[in-house]
Amino acid sequence: MNTKLVDRNRKMKKQNYYNEEGELCEASVRKNIVLAELGEPLTIPLRILNENCNFKKKWDEIQTKWHGEPADGREACKKAYMKAYNQKPEVKARKKAYNQKPEVKAHKQKPEVKAHLKAYMRKYRQRPEVKAKIKAYYQKPEVKAKIKAYKKAYYQRIKLKKQNG
Repeated sequence: MNTKLVDRNRKMKKQNYYNEEGELCEASVRKNIVLAELGEPLTIPLRILNENCNFKKKWDEIQTKWHGEPADGREACKKAYMKAYNQKPEVKARKKAYNQKPEVKAHKQKPEVKAHLKAYMRKYRQRPEVKAKIKAYYQKPEVKAKIKAYKKAYYQRIKLKKQNG
C-alpha cells in the first residue's frame, strides 16, 4: 500500500477528532465517556482522549470505580505484616511493659499531651467512616442490651436513693 495514502488517511482520521479550533470535539468526548462507563471500546484512541481534561477526570473516576483506589503493593503487604506482627503475644507484652513505665505514664499525664490527644481524637471522630463505624456499633443488639441493662441498674439506684432520702 502506498505510504502517502496511509499518511493521508491518518491525517483525515485525526482531523475528525478535532473541531475548527483544534480542540477535541466535545460530543465525541462525551460519547467516549459513555462508552467507557459501559465498558465498550472507545471510538477515539485513549492517548488522544487524554488531551481533554474532562475526559481524563472522568476516566480516572471510572477506573477507580471499577478497580478501586490504586494502591502500592508493598504498602498493602507491609500493612498486613505489621498487623500480624502486632498481634503476637511477645510484642503485646513488650508494648504493655513499656506503657507501664513510670516515665511513660508521667508523660501521658502532662496537660499538653492530654490536650493534644483530645484534639486529635475529636478530629478523628469527625471522619465519616469513623462516624459510620460508631453508629453501626451502637446499632448492634448486644450493645443495645448492655446499655439498657446499665441504664436500668443506674436508674434503679437513683430511685432507691429517693425512697430512702
